[in-house]
Amino acid sequence: MNAKLTRALQAPVAALRRLRRSRALGAVLLAGAALSLALPAAAQPRVGQGALLVATDKVGDPSWSQTVVLILHHDSSGTLGVAINRPTEVQPQEIVPDLAEIPDFDGRVFRGGPVGPTQLVFLVRNPPSGTLRNAPRILENVYASGELEVLPQIVEAGGSDTLRLYAGHAEWAPGQLDREIAEERWTVIAGSAERVFSPNPSLLWQRLRNSREELLVDAPSEAHGSAPALHASAAN
Repeated sequence: MNAKLTRALQAPVAALRRLRRSRALGAVLLAGAALSLALPAAAQPRVGQGALLVATDKVGDPSWSQTVVLILHHDSSGTLGVAINRPTEVQPQEIVPDLAEIPDFDGRVFRGGPVGPTQLVFLVRNPPSGTLRNAPRILENVYASGELEVLPQIVEAGGSDTLRLYAGHAEWAPGQLDREIAEERWTVIAGSAERVFSPNPSLLWQRLRNSREELLVDAPSEAHGSAPALHASAAN
């Protein structure tokens, strides 16, 4: 796994506490309600861990068109995130051939970003106690990790709906994302577990793009919409 991503996802507890005290994280809102209402433009949260980036028509790079990115880490050294609305039909073992079988897992691998496309990162909601080591909390009850050996335990305890797998991730150099936001390539909105684990990820961008009117209530029967193919796109 990319060294920077590994450090960000498996940082010591003390380092995570320092990150949570940083100014960049001060405006991130944690939500656990069944309905998720967006903030008006005047109250947009600043970019930080747990925030969502919603691509605008000015994003420029076609590979980021209609993409929603969850920020996993943001500080003076740069930004890391994963695209959360790009499900594929790829199985985990196609990305990591030596990955052990994950019994009863019927979820998809998402195309997380162009960096490290053959590496898996995952988000888990309400992980079993003691399962993860030093995994940072990204949102309320949502944690990020690259410890693939615990995936069977996670699925056994909570089922496939509590786990999202991402092939690759996105990276921005120091100051790069701030410039792109200033250029209106991205809109920053509050993240929530309901948005990250939406059963209709392929529809998420459309809803968040017009988020002032959004009520995030998804019908499970729609969860298997169209899925783009997994491929490595150009880096930022």
